[in-house]
Amino acid sequence: MAVASMPSAGLATTRVAWVYDMDACRTPTGVTRHALAQLERLAQRPEVAVSVVSGRITEPDGLAHWETLERLPRFELPFRTRNVLRWWREVTPWPPVEWWTGSVDWIYCPAEFFLPKRSARLAVTSHDVLQNLQSGPKFRARLARIFQQADLVLSVSQFNTERLLEVFPECRGRVAQVPNGAEDLFFEPATDRERSSIRSDLGLPDGVPYLLSVANFQPRKNLERLVRAALQLPEVARGELALVLLGTGSDSEAERLHAVATEAGQRALIRMPGYRQGLTLRAAYAEATALVFPSLCESFGIPAVEAMAQGTPVALADSTALPEIGGVAGWYFNPENEQALITTLRELLDRPDERARRTNLGRAIAENFRWQAANDRLVGALQGRGLATD
Repeated sequence: MAVASMPSAGLATTRVAWVYDMDACRTPTGVTRHALAQLERLAQRPEVAVSVVSGRITEPDGLAHWETLERLPRFELPFRTRNVLRWWREVTPWPPVEWWTGSVDWIYCPAEFFLPKRSARLAVTSHDVLQNLQSGPKFRARLARIFQQADLVLSVSQFNTERLLEVFPECRGRVAQVPNGAEDLFFEPATDRERSSIRSDLGLPDGVPYLLSVANFQPRKNLERLVRAALQLPEVARGELALVLLGTGSDSEAERLHAVATEAGQRALIRMPGYRQGLTLRAAYAEATALVFPSLCESFGIPAVEAMAQGTPVALADSTALPEIGGVAGWYFNPENEQALITTLRELLDRPDERARRTNLGRAIAENFRWQAANDRLVGALQGRGLATD
């Protein structure tokens, strides 16, 4: 983790309080990847003085990451983040964030949190309006309150921006598009040593090719349909091509996936080894025949960028934000049609020359989604540039 740089002489400094739940480091969701990547780059900018705020941290991964931030001003609230947020939301919007941080120019929350403030301006990130609205009217009212309070709403994709302004038109003039990205390590090739050991780590025999999913086990990720579709491929049914699902979920979500996988019998190789991060995840992409991303509701899709950056073909749902991210590199299918998914996977597997062509396109597309570019857009938005007007 890079430490903060001292502002250059004569350079105006923007004081930013970054507010997030460090306990979320226990699972590398897209929101947490976004939050930590932006914090790391804010800390490197000479024109930004960033401080870090989290509720009480109890998870080992959160505590470990907190220690890497020791050179930044840090403020750990006396209660867990979810309890503090509930207090602010349901009891009283006090005390303000500046009660801990002192005076700042911006309070920046890389998620949809309701945060009380004194005189600072507030920026919040909208990650998935469509999915959030499906949670019901109570959640919609909560979002409306958060967006009404915010001076700036940051949106991770054009798809999400359009949904945001459709449902909350009062946000018009206060929205800036700040996309997700992939860490720089995914743009460098995995080493031979990393690649040679990844199958053992994933629980696969040496040399067996595999299709890869990187997603949590929520129903909207559509993994049950993916497993059923993959099992219709003869090479998967015979154990000649594996399916690896990197992710976790609740006990009930995991049980449903395991139940579907066991329908295939003993020969099929369906593996669910949990999440992988960093160099291990990079190797998993590098050795995969393709990433398959059948999500029913996605406002970005960081794994698609990571896979393309690593030179891995991507089979993507043809809905929500995924066509925006994958562009001409993607192999697309209707995520609600099992046969469409089977047909797309069959075509991808049977056309190696086209896979190579789209892989090259994917590398070029991924270059548009680096975290440094996203951070440049964030800082530009805080300085009043890049607001959406349409």
